[in-house]
Amino acid sequence: GVAHFHTVRRNQPIQLPNRSLFFMPSTDRSIPETQIIILAPHTLLRAAWQALVGQQPGLAVLATASSSVEFEGVGEPEGAAILLDVGSGQQTQVENLVKALPGVGILVLVDDYDLAEIGRLLGAGATGFLHRNAPIAELARGLIATGRGEIVLPPELAARALAAMARGNLADPLPEPNLTERELDVVRLLARGLTNKDIAQDLFLSVRTIEAHLRSIFGKLGVANRTEAALWAVNRGLGEI
Repeated sequence: GVAHFHTVRRNQPIQLPNRSLFFMPSTDRSIPETQIIILAPHTLLRAAWQALVGQQPGLAVLATASSSVEFEGVGEPEGAAILLDVGSGQQTQVENLVKALPGVGILVLVDDYDLAEIGRLLGAGATGFLHRNAPIAELARGLIATGRGEIVLPPELAARALAAMARGNLADPLPEPNLTERELDVVRLLARGLTNKDIAQDLFLSVRTIEAHLRSIFGKLGVANRTEAALWAVNRGLGEI
């Protein structure tokens, strides 16, 4: 039958037949947690990430896998994030993950912040990037932000990456939404790579209010996520400082 994400008793991870996709035990649900899916090619690497990520507050390892193809036909978890640690073939893995788990954010580990490569991976559907030498606390924050659907990049690099994407998409038809002044303020800051918390602080609003504005913006623009909304803004020159 078709596999689905589910919880099992502690210390009893499940291995699916003929696959290396593991579903991990659930933890205390009294504290909201971001469910993490670890994708790495080697057994020891997956085990290391599982041990490290599982120790971080606010994170719980939901599953591990060696390849994106293992998620075909698997039910989509809510509020989850994928940690992608592969040495090559990143774009193919991202494209496969977007098809299999379209609503799940993807944080890609990189050796350096190469603008061209990041632009290609953003276009493929990745939502965040983190240097392999980043501190574990930064990784934890990045995974939580990815689970919330935020773009995870240094703000100055996010604006440049989105601008690079925009230059390759100027021929695409752009909607003409009737955004309010406040929504325009939000989308300008979104295009600069700011998180919901940063946008809220900049505009002296609550994070919940920013989330409500983003839902409205997504609906008016006819986009599915922050990357597409930010790209629309950059195309219009709204992300310029």
